[in-house]
Amino acid sequence: MTIAPESFTAHVDPARIQRDWEALAAFTAPELPYTRKAFSIPYKEAREWLAERMRDAGLQVRVDAASNLIGRLPGERDDGPVLMAGSHIDTVEAGGRFDGIVGVLGALEAARALQEAGVVLLHPLEIVDFTCEEPTLTGMTPLGSRIMAGALTSNDLIGVLTPLDESLADAINALGGDSAHVEQARLAAGDIAAYLELHIEQGPVLERANVPIGVVTAIAARCSCFITLDGQADHAGATLIPDRRDALAGAAEVVLALEQIASDSELIEETVGTVGWMRLFPNMVNIIPGHVEFRAEVRSTDARMLETAKSRLQAVVEETATRRGLQFTLQWEDMEQPVTIPDRLQSILVQACQTLGLPFMQLPSRATHDAARLASIAPVGMLFIPCKEGKSHVPEEWAELDHIVQGVHTLSYALVLLDQSL
Repeated sequence: MTIAPESFTAHVDPARIQRDWEALAAFTAPELPYTRKAFSIPYKEAREWLAERMRDAGLQVRVDAASNLIGRLPGERDDGPVLMAGSHIDTVEAGGRFDGIVGVLGALEAARALQEAGVVLLHPLEIVDFTCEEPTLTGMTPLGSRIMAGALTSNDLIGVLTPLDESLADAINALGGDSAHVEQARLAAGDIAAYLELHIEQGPVLERANVPIGVVTAIAARCSCFITLDGQADHAGATLIPDRRDALAGAAEVVLALEQIASDSELIEETVGTVGWMRLFPNMVNIIPGHVEFRAEVRSTDARMLETAKSRLQAVVEETATRRGLQFTLQWEDMEQPVTIPDRLQSILVQACQTLGLPFMQLPSRATHDAARLASIAPVGMLFIPCKEGKSHVPEEWAELDHIVQGVHTLSYALVLLDQSL
């Protein structure tokens, strides 16, 4: 059966999307908007609000053992594999109002539009708000989607604390999960017929090209490491430069070297490197830093480029420490692999754009997403919409309502096309 897109896209309601977005944005740490870190009070309140919106939309709401919030729209064949769409509503500190949120609220609006148009899918549709996608827990995130894909078990949760000094197990339980049996949230290959995620680009490509929709071709992998450098703390005035073993000066060299590594013309444009967190001791204005800890990461959509950047960073740390008389440690924490979006999923998303008459372009995702974690057990696809000046993870993060609506239109019709093709 062929379903014309105009039969349900007319039911995508911009005013309803706007109300949802404004209501969800209000769940924030008031002293540091827009902050809704996983497991915080604003996060718990936002999840309760979202669950109620799902119920209002006629979805069957449940929380799985990993504390992922799921709203289910039954299909004609309700006992088979599901179509899945969603993202996350947690944020980084002082983050934005759209990263992840567009994917959750957009999927919810798509479910409403389909129902209001009288469209019944063959497959059940599940809208998921994945628990703790942002790096609130070092080395554990994205948490909910990793558990769903079977990459984390209850044993991995033992001894882990949240930034609120609460055990991760207790935090999951407080959201309605079952930390002692998180394996029950695991889905096998074939349980998800396909997963789609709508997201802001978190980059400037679509905006600069004046194109409203991006069809994602690949998702970059993120690999991060924890580095320590140990030198000698000493008097900042009385210690001559040749006699110093300055750990911070060594760390500064590594930071700049990582920038140079990622800028090498041998590597593709999507290969990047960043140091975003650092701590030094004793951290006194008149004492040479004797100990520095920092986290560095490299990302790429190409596995070979990723390995090249990682090995070069390792070599720089070793060489810098040796030359400066420092002791060092380097421990890799997150070791992801780039994900290539299946051609079939890309083709369906392209078809949706073409049928709706929406300009689009195909481009890689330089950020990672829940979709990347589910790729090990299901076919995944991603749609991007522009964000202002490419900014994300900052309070100024912004997406135009028209673009969100176009993204929801595309997501809705892509779900129909997928449903018919499976």
